[in-house]
Amino acid sequence: MSTTWHILGAGSLGTLWATRLARAGLPVRLILRDAERLRSYQGAGGLTLVEQGKASTYAVPGETPDSPEPIRRLLVACKAYDAESAIARLAPRLTSDAELILLQNGLGSQDAVATRVPQARCISASSTEGAFRDGDWRVVFAGHGFTWLGDAAHPVAPIWLDDLDAAKIPHEWSADILTRLWRKLALNCAINPLTVLHGCRNGGV
Repeated sequence: MSTTWHILGAGSLGTLWATRLARAGLPVRLILRDAERLRSYQGAGGLTLVEQGKASTYAVPGETPDSPEPIRRLLVACKAYDAESAIARLAPRLTSDAELILLQNGLGSQDAVATRVPQARCISASSTEGAFRDGDWRVVFAGHGFTWLGDAAHPVAPIWLDDLDAAKIPHEWSADILTRLWRKLALNCAINPLTVLHGCRNGGV
């Protein structure tokens, strides 16, 4: 039986991963901030992915951080500045062999999260995939990219990369993930001011 993918963060990349994993028939659960957000999500009927102009909705089950279900695999797709506090709240639910995939921009939040949950394996991820939200619980897949994953402390690739193959999430296991993270940070430092100046999304630069 496949391990459940818990997704923390319903922004563009979190929603993009959740919908593609669900489309592949893999078990996925979305962790919402509180009961109010959970009610809003349940009212929407699921997450909607818009790809090549076609919208598909996936009824991914939602829950709050206080749900009793143990977490073995967690995609952390919230903002970097929220990651440490969010993980501190979820720490009691993590199993002894839990794995966290940290999909944050920049550097620093990864180490902070790893310190909070020393029993868990923390895998860093850097993505160039393009997506944006055009409403609550709805994401537009704007451009194909790639995701690099790696663990500087434990370089052996995890077996669940097969799930990413099934979900058609382009990826590669990197033996030098820190360099990838530095490159993404430098790229964002160059691009983000331009998006503000020109009033466009990253893909429009």
